[in-house]
Amino acid sequence: MSADLPKQESPCAVGCSRCRAGQDGPAAPGALAGWRLVLAAVVVFLLPLATAAGGAILVGPVAGWQLAGAMAGLAVGVILAMGLAWLIRRPAKEMV
Repeated sequence: MSADLPKQESPCAVGCSRCRAGQDGPAAPGALAGWRLVLAAVVVFLLPLATAAGGAILVGPVAGWQLAGAMAGLAVGVILAMGLAWLIRRPAKEMV
């Protein structure tokens, strides 16, 4: 840091005031927030994992079949997650 720069107030923990990292910017139009953001994260990350585990459990104890079941379950989970994420992202006025 240069000593000749004036010290300014900064909201970030570093306090260098050279960037806008500590400032809140406007949210993008249609951005997810609150419970919709949490629900979208759960759907996108946990649903495919759960369906993959379910597929592996459903096919039985044979390792080769468990792998196939897990892959099939993962594919089903990804497709379901894509559809549910689309529903979560839609604005409320389109859902009528």
